This record gives sequence, structure tokens and C-alpha cells, in this order.
Amino acid sequence: MMGTVAEFRARFKPSNGTAFSRFSRGFNTHTRLPPLKANGGVTAGTKAGWKIDLRGVWMFLQYLLSLLAGNPPPRPTPPAKPRLVLLPDNSFDAKCLDGSPPGYYFRPGTGAGKSMWHIYLPGGAWCTSASQCVVRSKSALGSSTFYPDDPTNKTLSPPFNGILSSNSSINPPFHNWNLVRLIYCDGAGYSGTAGRLEVNAATVLYLDGWNIIQAVIADLKANRGIKSAAQILLSGSSAGGQAVISLCDRIAAALPWAPTKCIADSGFFIDSKDRAGGYSWRNAAKSLVALHKPSWPACMDALPETDRWECFFPQYTLQGVTTPIFLFHTFFDITASQIGGLLPWNSTYAYSCLAEVLRTATDVTGIIRRKEWSSIVWKSNYCTAGERDALFGAASVLYDELESIIGSVDTVAAFVPTGVAHTVLFLNTWTNAWIRGMSVESEIVRWLANEMSDRFVHM
Repeated sequence: MMGTVAEFRARFKPSNGTAFSRFSRGFNTHTRLPPLKANGGVTAGTKAGWKIDLRGVWMFLQYLLSLLAGNPPPRPTPPAKPRLVLLPDNSFDAKCLDGSPPGYYFRPGTGAGKSMWHIYLPGGAWCTSASQCVVRSKSALGSSTFYPDDPTNKTLSPPFNGILSSNSSINPPFHNWNLVRLIYCDGAGYSGTAGRLEVNAATVLYLDGWNIIQAVIADLKANRGIKSAAQILLSGSSAGGQAVISLCDRIAAALPWAPTKCIADSGFFIDSKDRAGGYSWRNAAKSLVALHKPSWPACMDALPETDRWECFFPQYTLQGVTTPIFLFHTFFDITASQIGGLLPWNSTYAYSCLAEVLRTATDVTGIIRRKEWSSIVWKSNYCTAGERDALFGAASVLYDELESIIGSVDTVAAFVPTGVAHTVLFLNTWTNAWIRGMSVESEIVRWLANEMSDRFVHM
């Protein structure tokens, strides 16, 4: 592990400790590489502002000589394709909603990544009633029968992009790690324990989310070599990001032989008032808890049964997290805004309203922090007053909760740009997310190496 983390550090910080980054391009800053020290090579000066690294010249000459001698350096091994692993006879009797076997896609690591493991929990919302789960059981969100043995980027959502990619230019930190991508087919963020549910004489559902997690971990231990891991990363997006936050400590405890860290992308769903003055999210969380009986014991055991819905929301659960966790969430996440009742389910309208919010408020984070959004002069009529208040109210809760959590829980870090996107880290453009000259990639790398200086990065 340490060798790989050292490689991470070297990409963002030179050997003499001067802070510079390859991400400085585009910010009107000029960074000159530092001179090499006597024990690290020889630097020769030419014109002012230019340096020649003789060590690099010598390495290039060695490469040319090897070609002339007929001994070209070995080419890197191409990454293996992910393949589907189904678990029909697992010891936990875990099943997808429709009774089909749970499973995951596995792509083995290569090179320095052979001892590094990345476990990813895809999202896809939740089902909070039996009727919703029946509909869901007939889709890829409730059945493993929809998953191909040999997936391509066109058959899965999200595809193997962003921090799941095996392309080193798209995914520099994790491209060569062992990748485990679970099938999300339980409808409760991998946490249900209710088991078999007879909906009617012809329909049976299986609410087995936590058993699915246990079955996958057991198979990774028995058949994939995860017990030799030097580092384990658990990540998730949307509902999978919420699951990462809720299950981070519990999954880390099930993998005790290696350091585990967690990344949640767009999973910080907020318990706040909606545009009608109600609590859409809270009501959905109560229904989910009643139906699926999720396994969040560290949180639930501390609450009376009537309040256990709180364990769905990161603002309540993160106070007790002991495993390092990195949060990515935009202040005005459009999907979270629509699911939470802050905006109607009309994408054109929602984007227009959010564009107005961002265009008319030049100091968005300051306004959120000071709670002064009622004083903004709006330039169009895309948003109603109730929607604007709901959007800024939720962003204010997000800011306040993160500031409080990060101030009191040293295992939590967050990267929160002022934007509207949902699930950014699983796009091939994820490295383009910057705040004040810092990229999300560089901050994740620093966080992995325990070198992140500011644990709450925002505008």
C-alpha cells in the first residue's frame, strides 16, 4: 500500500516538498518544476526560465539503446474485462427482489494495483412500498437476469466510466485496482433485512440487501483474494452513496485485514422542508424503514423505534462514523432537489430554475452561509418563491451540517462545488471538477495519503 500511496503523492508534490500540481493549468498560474537535488540528478541551466533534466535525458538514451539491442521494454498488461459473478448458492440465502441470485462484476487488478481493491455500490433510488418494489423487481434494479456476462459501457448505468475506468488517462488513481461492482437489486440501499415478503398469492419479494453484502464479501474472501488486500476503497453514487455513508463502518469491520476508506458521490440527501413546506424525504425514509427493516445497528440501537428513520440521513448518521469517508456533493444537486420535493419533476423547468439561482447569486456559498437568499433580486420567473426558498434552505442545511460534522468528526472530508450535477465521479470528465484551483482528483489522492490540508473544500 505504501508504495502506491507514495506514487500518488509524487504525482501532486515534487520531491523538495514545494506544492505544485499538474492541475494548475488554466488558472493563469505558471509553475516551474523545482531544480533536482544533488542526490536526485543533475540540473543544467540554459536560458532564463528553462531547465534541462539530465536524468531524464539519460533514461531516454537507455530506452533507445534497449530498442537498438532488440530488447524493447515490456508493454504493460492490458486490463482484463469485467466479468459477471452470480451467487445462486450463497450461504446467506440472499436474493434480489425477484428471487434471482445476487452478484457483482469483477475486474482483477494489474501491476501495482494487484493488492488494491475498489468496491463500488451503484445507485438507483429506492422502493418504499410493496407495490413499488414489485414494479422494480421486473427491471435491472430488482433482478440480476438483466445483467450481461460481458458488459460494455452501453449496457450498464452508470457504465465503467470515471473512477471505475481502466483507462489511466481517465482514472489515474484507480485504473489498475481490483474492481468489484455490485448489482443493485434490493431496493433499500443494500441494507434490508426483512427477507421474504408475500405480496399476494402470486407475488413474492425478497428484501435481502444486507445479506447480499455479506454474500459478496464471503465470495471475495473465498474466491477472489481480497484477504491479501493492502488497501480497500468502498465507493458509491446516489443511492449507493447514501449506502456507503450508512454502511461504511460496518463493511470496514467485515474487512479487518486492510485499511478501508469510503467515498460517497451525491449521497448526502438532506432532511429538510420541501417547496410545499412538508418533509418529502422524511416520509419516504419512514416508509423504507418500515418495509425493509434496514440494518444500521450502530445508529438504530441509539434511537427509539419511532425515530429510526433518521438513520437514513447522513446529517444524523455521520456524527458517529469512525472509518475515513470522503463526500462529493454539489450544493444544488438537481436529482436530490427533485426527489426531495424541492423542485417538480420537469427537467427543463428544474434546470432553468437552478440556472437562475446560480446566475443571480454571485456569492452563492456566502449567501448560503449567511442565510440571506431572501434578499436576492431575481431576474426571471423560472422559480417560484417557495422553490427558491426550498433550494437555498436545503443548501443551507447541507452547509451547516457539513461544517458541524467536519468540525467535530475528524474522519469526514467533503468536496462541495456550487453546481447542479448529480453523480460526477462516475463521468469520464470527473477530473474537471475544481474548486479554488483544487481538483477533486488531487484532493482524493491527498485524502488517501492522509495529506488533505482542508477537509471541507467549497467555493
